[in-house]
Amino acid sequence: MDYKKLSKIPLKLMSNRVYRPFIGGKSIDEWEGNDNPKDNHYGERWIASLINIRSQEINDKEGLSKLMIEGNTVTLKEVIESSPQDFLGANHYKKYGTSLAILVKALDAYSRLIIQIHPNKETAKKLFNSPFGKTEAWYIIGGRNIDGEDPYILIGFKEGIKKEEYIKLFETQDIKALENSMHKFPAKEGDVFLIEGGVPHAIGSGCFLIEIQEPTDYTIRVEKTAPDGREIDAFSCHQGLGFHKMFDCFNFQGLSHEKTAQKYKLEPSILLDNDDATVISLISEKDTPLFTMEKIVVKKTLSFNKANNFAVVTVLKGKGKLLCNGEEVELNQGDELFLPYEAKVLTWVNELDEPLELVVCLPPS
Repeated sequence: MDYKKLSKIPLKLMSNRVYRPFIGGKSIDEWEGNDNPKDNHYGERWIASLINIRSQEINDKEGLSKLMIEGNTVTLKEVIESSPQDFLGANHYKKYGTSLAILVKALDAYSRLIIQIHPNKETAKKLFNSPFGKTEAWYIIGGRNIDGEDPYILIGFKEGIKKEEYIKLFETQDIKALENSMHKFPAKEGDVFLIEGGVPHAIGSGCFLIEIQEPTDYTIRVEKTAPDGREIDAFSCHQGLGFHKMFDCFNFQGLSHEKTAQKYKLEPSILLDNDDATVISLISEKDTPLFTMEKIVVKKTLSFNKANNFAVVTVLKGKGKLLCNGEEVELNQGDELFLPYEAKVLTWVNELDEPLELVVCLPPS
């Protein structure tokens, strides 16, 4: 099938829930309007994903986003690879090939996620022969109280943590001490956190967020039993590196609570605010060269040219439509879109009294 003609119009994608070693997902079910919302092992939704999850147990297409074309289900990966310069742009293709260079997720946690780190770009190249690490950022879009505790995150080593001591905590599985080695912050709606590769972290119970990251699934886990009691296999801990070498991925530089907040909690800024729309920069090129994220609040109508980029869009709230190159796409809460490079001039239209809210994720410029 010739997919090239699709490069000029917005592509609505199917919901893409993936298996993860934590419990969550009820808030995603409610957000999508699903019947009988519940928590299970499908607490992540991968948005516009061209990559597979990294596991020895899951089938080889788990993680790939899909869309419906003329009654047939196809992966976004095969659509883009059919004509990558049209879908991604010549400059992006020259630098990154057919990779988006980003991965976007929606994540809802009932149980705290396993304490983990991801390699930065340099370590990923050395240990995994990968051009991408897994620096990521979180935009908190909601939350719930779990067993009397409000949503929170753990991020960054406290001062004085030594590699040898930390390895002993891992070997003895002193989970409380592993938790206490990091800083704890409340996670409120609207908060934005940046997590650089090499920095230990864990999403706490009750968090509902949009995540943007480099497009890999290299996750080093330091708990051999998940908070819900599930046993974690060795590969899922060390990703094939072995238990000792996996600690080469860690940055053991500790910071005070105040300096950790200054470095990793970002301050959004308003780019546009008028009677028609508000545009907010959540993550900018000043924060990281790896990706950007913006929030668009459409009160009436907003038209603009997204210029030399493709984009990944998630509808946070509301109802409306998107007009582009003669195509009209209906938008509802929970919808996700891939906007190809050639789909440039966009008009967002709100159809309710309450605003249409969108999160727009962009690759490196």
